[in-house]
Amino acid sequence: MENQNPYKVFHSSCGLIRERLHVVLVRPEYGGNIGSTARALANMGFRGSFRIVGSKEKINSDARRMAKHAGDRLDNALFFPSLKEALEFDAPTLTLAATARIGSPHRPHPLRVDEAVTRALTKFRDGEAAEIVLVFGPEADGLMNEEVDLCDWIVTIPSSDEYRSLNLAQSVLIFAYEVNKQLIEAWPAMQAEGRSQRDRLVAHIVKLAESVGFILPGDPHKMRPRLEDILAQLPPHFKEVKTLHGLLDQAIRSVQAGKPDFKGRYRFEMEKQTGAPEVL
Repeated sequence: MENQNPYKVFHSSCGLIRERLHVVLVRPEYGGNIGSTARALANMGFRGSFRIVGSKEKINSDARRMAKHAGDRLDNALFFPSLKEALEFDAPTLTLAATARIGSPHRPHPLRVDEAVTRALTKFRDGEAAEIVLVFGPEADGLMNEEVDLCDWIVTIPSSDEYRSLNLAQSVLIFAYEVNKQLIEAWPAMQAEGRSQRDRLVAHIVKLAESVGFILPGDPHKMRPRLEDILAQLPPHFKEVKTLHGLLDQAIRSVQAGKPDFKGRYRFEMEKQTGAPEVL
């Protein structure tokens, strides 16, 4: 039985998901920021991999000094030549790209970090993602467009319009803090019974979007997060949801058949109107 001492629970709760929280730094420029990031991950209980796109030479004396007692995170850091390779996992991932940019016609508007974390942990709870990966770009100019496109969501930290750019390690700490806060305060909700009506309906609509070609394989235009963002405004529970699921199922069948797929009483009505059985 888990020790219920509040102080220990504060530091050790939700061990399973903490092993599945990963951070990727893309081409970090300063060893001090790498060391500070390692310390932030240790502070907030991230136990997944610490991945760096770049050279091991960045783990210098500044990195060691800023890591303090989190030097083991530096020792166990993994290095990759590209972000694409750093994002290769053996299980389904949900990848969040940190950015200070605003949206555009070609890219969804970023989610606020608190909202993104809530939704990401819900996807983990529901089994839609087995690994959560936070991706941060270099200090000078952030992630390139091609790198953002490799990620599922783009996420921003609300900051002053007068000066939006945050220090790299500070950004990591804010993201990690938001995750840790949810794991400490709201973990019982993470063990709720199944998905809400809204979540199941969103998944069904996304399936229809894939069936009709609105979402392409690999989702190059990031339509899935756009749809999820719109549909997230629905209430968790509402009446007649079965009717909507029936509509979506029939729409998918009709697309697959290449013509309207009349079923049940509607097939009978068509037969009455045409005088002959509807050929399916």
